Amino acid sequence: MKRINSFVLSAFITIQLFSQNLVINPGFESWQKINKPTGWTSALGCLKDSTIILSEIYSCRQAATGDSRELGQVIPVREGTFYTISFWYRNETAGGGNGCRVWANWKDAEGNPLNDEASLPLLHSGYLKSDTWKQYSADVTAPPTAAYFNLIVRTLPNSVTYWDDIIFEENVPTNINEGSAHIIRIYPNPVTNYLSISNMQCIQFIEILSVTGIKIWSQKINGEESLMIPMAGFKDGIYIISIYSKGKRNHVKFIKTSDY
Repeated sequence: MKRINSFVLSAFITIQLFSQNLVINPGFESWQKINKPTGWTSALGCLKDSTIILSEIYSCRQAATGDSRELGQVIPVREGTFYTISFWYRNETAGGGNGCRVWANWKDAEGNPLNDEASLPLLHSGYLKSDTWKQYSADVTAPPTAAYFNLIVRTLPNSVTYWDDIIFEENVPTNINEGSAHIIRIYPNPVTNYLSISNMQCIQFIEILSVTGIKIWSQKINGEESLMIPMAGFKDGIYIISIYSKGKRNHVKFIKTSDY
């Protein structure tokens, strides 16, 4: 039998989805006015929409004509801390614009922008455009003297974007309860042929990453109660499975091995 070190082996693991999303009103379910989502300090061109949604009841439909339109809020952070930013977007095909992008940055305690070369390529993305729901996700580290994260996404000129389930959360180890019969079960661990997930009623999206953060596999969940993921295309090693549920994200590690 192959020896695997630095990891706790178990027949299955269970997770509870309670990590805190720092974004206020991440799914746009609360509105002060039809054009003012609660908690968002800037929401130019944003309207409450109930026809094109990813989850729950509403999304934000943001239209831009001659200039880009911003959607944003300022979030307190701790320097040196790892964070994950992710959001779902969908664009209307008419208009010929370039879609949308993330255009966020860090700020110090006085509100001055910080130029962090490490995270800048992830926080200033290229053009994002899709006529179906698509997710953008990045892991970033708050630089020295950072006190705030200036979360900004933009709809570019002559474009319409629908936004939903925007996440900014501290990237901390997930709470794992061995042997619990409650909530989501992921098994077996280690896995050889198929990774099974059950009790999935609350899950919206699943992705599997390498330990270096490269996305290997992903799937949107549409009410399935269980799922079997083939492992044939995965090399032996450690992977991270991320579970998304109503504005929250949790992740755990599992081992793929061909000799167990």
